[in-house]
Amino acid sequence: MQVDFIKTGDRRYSVRVRRGDRPALIMDPAPGFDPDLPHDMVHFVAEGVLGLKGGVFGQIAAGGNAGGFRIEAADGGRAAKAHRRAVRKQAARGEKLAKEQGREGALSELAAFLFDVAWRCRSRPESPAQQAPLGEAELVRASLGAAERARLDAAAPRVFRHFDRLSEAWRALPSGEALALEWPSLERVG
Repeated sequence: MQVDFIKTGDRRYSVRVRRGDRPALIMDPAPGFDPDLPHDMVHFVAEGVLGLKGGVFGQIAAGGNAGGFRIEAADGGRAAKAHRRAVRKQAARGEKLAKEQGREGALSELAAFLFDVAWRCRSRPESPAQQAPLGEAELVRASLGAAERARLDAAAPRVFRHFDRLSEAWRALPSGEALALEWPSLERVG
């Protein structure tokens, strides 16, 4: 599965997911633009490194839409009958997967938040904006079980290496261009 993170403007981005023989999915605009590492890229890395199948990208790989993605119309225009049927089928599959995700869906959100805060504090410790989430991160971390904390601690160095690599590529990406990544390897495409 190929995931394109597209810089669509000065403070905007979108995400397109190409899934082989299934219709492509799009989220435009995507939430949480950041000049260093957008929100959905944080999820992409955290879920890939942790091997989460119930997170955003695991759900999409399993045929869902993770709630926020929609089928991209091939012609960019009004959907035909077959397209509407595909949209309904995709939504039903997404709802089913969301109900089945269990703890992995929550862990995806918690891990993305914790990895993001820790990486930003490590890479920009002088920024006062990084101090505010520290207290919240401590509370979130305390809500995890010992095994989950150990799993996140073990994954952190690998997550941060990916964040560093992808952040550099994202910052250099011109507006209108895409950073194409493969799921679940997290490697660049092309």
